[in-house]
Amino acid sequence: MVVRRIALTGLLSAGAHLLCAQEQHSLWDYHPLHAGGQFIRIGKAKCYNERPEHQHHLGNIHFRKTNAFVSMMVPVNQHHIFFPQVQFNYVSFDWNKNTKFNETHFYYMQFVLMYYTTALEKWKWIMRFDYNLQLEHLAHPGEYSLYNGLLWGTYQIHRKWHYHIGALGYAGLKGSNIYPIFGFDYTPGEHWFIQAVFPVNYSVEYKISDWTIAAKIRPLKERLRTGSRESQPRSIFSYSSMGTELHVQYARQFKLNLVGYGGMDWGGSFYIKNAQGKHAQYVDFRRALYGGLSVDYGF
Repeated sequence: MVVRRIALTGLLSAGAHLLCAQEQHSLWDYHPLHAGGQFIRIGKAKCYNERPEHQHHLGNIHFRKTNAFVSMMVPVNQHHIFFPQVQFNYVSFDWNKNTKFNETHFYYMQFVLMYYTTALEKWKWIMRFDYNLQLEHLAHPGEYSLYNGLLWGTYQIHRKWHYHIGALGYAGLKGSNIYPIFGFDYTPGEHWFIQAVFPVNYSVEYKISDWTIAAKIRPLKERLRTGSRESQPRSIFSYSSMGTELHVQYARQFKLNLVGYGGMDWGGSFYIKNAQGKHAQYVDFRRALYGGLSVDYGF
């Protein structure tokens, strides 16, 4: 994983309104069943070895990702809601100087269970667990599974200010790591919202009516394994980068969330390890343009 945006944005908004509602409403007033998807395309980026004193060109890399999901809001009571989700993902990792493997297309299912609560005064908590399994290797789940976890709390200091704490991490594919979550958000006025939460979201947003325009920083990370019929069988690779973008969103409350974005990915790095997670080859890559679209529709 590790850095992924919360993919249940529309449902989470509906859940927050449901927990805050002062009157009784039907669950279906909040459109509890959602379906949607997202794609992101990053242009050709030049690759170099990681040693700055002896850098040389190592070809180019293209990265793309597409997913589709279905999810549902399942309230327990006025303070607790569960959000199960199933998501299909396609990733293209294409490095034209790759000597370890030829495979460029990867497919995996992601099974998500998220829990949202406002039971503690002034707090909002999200707990999320993901299980990822690559579809080409269903007979070997132990070697092709990745587990991700998230614990994220928001505390209201003032009606305009919140601070954020928590942790996220992953385990699987011969690796594991845990990252802290910390930061703040600030609402200076009716139309403005500012958030800086490491390593999840960094944005300055302006909202008017159903439209939001934002400047955002987008972290991106993927971790996958190749098949056994490669020059280096069952290689493990990890890709990470960071981009800045202009982000335009149209949202009809609980019903539709449509986002388009584009900007500059400022580069990053990837590594390829053998089947035992050792003997890593590290490669840096430079900047490239990127863009994407996401849709979330509620029934």
